[in-house]
Amino acid sequence: MKIAPVAFFAALAFIPAAADADPRQDLLDGMAKCAAVAAADSRLACYDALNPALKAAQAEPPPPAAVAPPPPSAPPPAPAAPPAVADNRPWYDPGRIFGVNPNEQTTPQQFGSENLAPPAPPPGTPATAQNTPPPPLESITAGLSDYSFNAHEKFIVILDDGQIWQQIESDGGKAHFKSGRNVVTIERGFMGSYNLTINKLPAIYKVKRLK
Repeated sequence: MKIAPVAFFAALAFIPAAADADPRQDLLDGMAKCAAVAAADSRLACYDALNPALKAAQAEPPPPAAVAPPPPSAPPPAPAAPPAVADNRPWYDPGRIFGVNPNEQTTPQQFGSENLAPPAPPPGTPATAQNTPPPPLESITAGLSDYSFNAHEKFIVILDDGQIWQQIESDGGKAHFKSGRNVVTIERGFMGSYNLTINKLPAIYKVKRLK
């Protein structure tokens, strides 16, 4: 069979000229152009010329399947905040308001505030027993765990709860304790002073607290 020269050389144009060409794409392009050739013999010659491209396409390994990128890893959860410690002290507690201990006074407003009176309750605070400050003590009564006298015959008493009180130097009274259980009462006096009585006797002694 005689092949038309024009169709033959047109088919040669579809043969890949470079090693890095895509044989599959060249074959598809060549078959599309051969199908457009009107003459039957020329069209057949065009297809015959594509035979090298067909073999090359068959020998080409299939393209690798596209691998989807892994989903972004979720960020680690934020560490949980430590639970808040409830402050169950009443609003009038000096330790809650001011910080009674010196090491709790961390701001200029707190400095030296252990002797301040607590402020008024917050607006809208219900008048409950917890929110009502207790009345100030006017006196205490306690037993003695021990007593002694200093070189000036002024007594020092140690209460059962560990408090230590001493007779002031300007007080001229001479205290008498019984040999057994002694009970004292200490009351507030005039101008911030304190008065002590022993075993409910009428004698009054001026004292100050040491501990």
